[in-house]
Amino acid sequence: MRSLLLAILSGLLYTVSFPVFNHWYCAWVFAVPLFFALDGKNACEASFYGLVSGLVAWAGTIYWVAYVMLFYGGMSLFPASLLLFLLMAYLCLYFSVFACISRRFLSSRYAYLTLPALWIFLEIIRSRVPFSGFPWALVGHSQLPFLQLAQIAEIGGVYFISGLVILGNVSIYKVFRKHYSLAIVSLGIIVGVFVWGHWRLQESPAEADTIRARAAVAQANIPQEEKWGPERAGSILDTYIRLTEQAMDQGAEIVVWPETACPFYLFREWTLTPRVLALSRESPADLLVGSPAHAEGNLYNRVWLLRKGAIEGFYDKVRLVPFGEYLPFADILEPIFGGLTQGVGNFSSGGQIHPISGIGVLICFESIFPDISRKLSLQGAEYLANVSNDAWFRTWSTPEQHLQMACFRAIETRRWLLRSVNHGISAIVDPFGRTVARIELLEEGVILRDITRSTEMTFHTRYGALVCWIWMVFGGIGALTRYFKG
Repeated sequence: MRSLLLAILSGLLYTVSFPVFNHWYCAWVFAVPLFFALDGKNACEASFYGLVSGLVAWAGTIYWVAYVMLFYGGMSLFPASLLLFLLMAYLCLYFSVFACISRRFLSSRYAYLTLPALWIFLEIIRSRVPFSGFPWALVGHSQLPFLQLAQIAEIGGVYFISGLVILGNVSIYKVFRKHYSLAIVSLGIIVGVFVWGHWRLQESPAEADTIRARAAVAQANIPQEEKWGPERAGSILDTYIRLTEQAMDQGAEIVVWPETACPFYLFREWTLTPRVLALSRESPADLLVGSPAHAEGNLYNRVWLLRKGAIEGFYDKVRLVPFGEYLPFADILEPIFGGLTQGVGNFSSGGQIHPISGIGVLICFESIFPDISRKLSLQGAEYLANVSNDAWFRTWSTPEQHLQMACFRAIETRRWLLRSVNHGISAIVDPFGRTVARIELLEEGVILRDITRSTEMTFHTRYGALVCWIWMVFGGIGALTRYFKG
C-alpha cells in the first residue's frame, strides 16, 4: 500500500506542475516518491507502479480529450471515454518503462547520467510516434515560470530542460539516501544553468539595427458551437474587420487573425471574400488570415498572407491532429470515431514546412513541435505566428497549457511569437518566452507591440537536440558500464 500511495503522489506532483495549477517547482520532486516506491521491487512491480503514476499524471493533464469528443466530436460518453483511456494507456507506458529501468540504476553512481538520459529519450520518442507524435506536457514545459532555467532551451531545447529536471529529482533522491558528493555536483550544474539564464535575460532581445515592425493580434471570441453556422459567417467577419481597423488606427504593420478565422472558403466563397480583399486593399498593414481551403479535391487548413489585396503567399498545415483533423486507419475506425472529423472535415497535410515572407506560421497543434519552428527559422522565418482555435477546449486547462508550450518555441529560436486564438489565450511573446501582452479567455480584443525581425540562429536552431543526443550517448555508456559490472 505504501508503494501504491507513493506512485499516486508522484503522478499528482506531475499534474500540478502544469497549468492551471502552475506549481512548477513540484516537477523537481515528482519522481522522488516513485523512486522510493521502487525500493526492492522486481521489474513487473516497478512497471506497475510506473503505470499507476502515469495514469494519475495524465488523468489530471489531458482529461479534456474526452470532453472535446463528447461535446464536439459527435460521440457518446462510452467511445469518448474509451479513446481517452487508450491515449492515457499509451502515455502511461512511458512512465512504466522509465520506472522499470530506473529500479535497475537508482543505486548506481551512473544514475545521474542514465536516468535523465532515459527520460529525454522517452520524451523524444513520444514526440514522434505514433502518427505525428504527441509532445504535450513534456516535463520541461512546466518550467516556463522558472524563466532563468528556461533560457537554456536556446541550446538544448525543451528536452534538455526535462533532463535537468530529472537530474534534480535523482539528486534529491540521492540526498535522502545520504549519497551527497555527486548529488551536490549535479545540483551545482543546475545552479550554473540558472545563473547563465539570469545573465542571458539581462541582454537585449535583438540587435539595435534589426528591422522593427508593429504587430497586432486579433481575438474575436466566437463560441465553437456558433463558429461554423453559415448564418454567423458575416457577423464573424464584421468582428475581425472592426478589430483590424482598430489595429490599423494604432499603426499596425501586420495583423494576425486566428486559425480558420474565416469560417468559409476564402477565394472560393465570393459572397464574403470581396470584403476581406477590400480590407486588405485599404489597409497599410499585411493581413495573416486563416481559412479552410479546397484544392485538387483535398481540404486544407490554410493561412493566407494578404498585402494590398494581393496574395503574398499561403501555408497549409502540415502536422495534423489525429482524430481531430483526420482519422488514422479510416477504413477500420470510421464506424466508431468517424463523427470526430465531421464538424470540421477530413483535412490533408500541406506536405512542406515553409515560411511566408519571413513569417514562420504554426497552425494550432504545430506549436508544440520544436522541429517545426526550428525548420521555419532555418528557412528564413524572422518571427513566428501561432494561430489556433482553442475554443474546442472551452475554459479548461488546455489553452493555458497550449500557450505555455508555444512560448518555448520563442526561446528555442529567439524569435518573437504572435499568438492569435479564437477565444483565448492570445498573446505576444518576446524572444525570452515572456508574455508581454495577452487577451484572456472569452474576451474580444486586439493587442499591439513593436517586435523585431531576427535572423539569429541559436545553437538549437542550427543543431536541434544535439546536446540531448550527446547526453543520451553518455547515459547509454553509463548504463552499459553498470550492466556489465553487475
